[in-house]
Amino acid sequence: MRPEYKIKICGIQSTETMDLCHSLGVDFVGLNFSPKSKRQISEDQIKNLLQKRESVNFPKVVFLFFENKEDQILHLTESYKPDFIQLITNDSYVPKYLFENLYQKNMLLPSFRIQKPISNVDLGYPKLDLMILDSFETGEGGGTGKKFPWEFVKDVERNFLLAGGINEQNVTQALTETNAVGIDVASGVETDGKKDPKKIKLLVENVRRL
Repeated sequence: MRPEYKIKICGIQSTETMDLCHSLGVDFVGLNFSPKSKRQISEDQIKNLLQKRESVNFPKVVFLFFENKEDQILHLTESYKPDFIQLITNDSYVPKYLFENLYQKNMLLPSFRIQKPISNVDLGYPKLDLMILDSFETGEGGGTGKKFPWEFVKDVERNFLLAGGINEQNVTQALTETNAVGIDVASGVETDGKKDPKKIKLLVENVRRL
């Protein structure tokens, strides 16, 4: 029997959205600290967003960084102990040792921005349980709402979340046409730049129906 597809909702900025994701059984929730993102949150917001973290079946917490200073990444990781750290694999702000350190601790959730056909050997990190394959946009760390050609990852057999332009309307196609074990969505569940409860519910329903 195929395991249930995984769902990650990224760029959460409100407790209402967090509570909804929790109630719907979303697997991962992403908090974005990138200064390049319109979904960036400050450290002051973390405790409020994660106030119910000890509740039963609370989603795994992912901190996303892109072009953040190393000391900020280390501080927030040590202070709030997320389950995973999402880093963009070609982020020049992040030293290689930090990627390796998080990898060894099973905390690394790397995001590869896809520009051409790839296979397993192009990805590295052979012991990783999960990674993200996302669309490429110059100067952006993800969340652009732009889709990349899914045939580019048809030969990838490792566990990955598919990202980039996925929404409640195309998520079924995305999961049936790729080997993805789940999806990572930010803009696809937003209306006018804000998380839309109806879109989140529809997305989750469509994934769980598969």
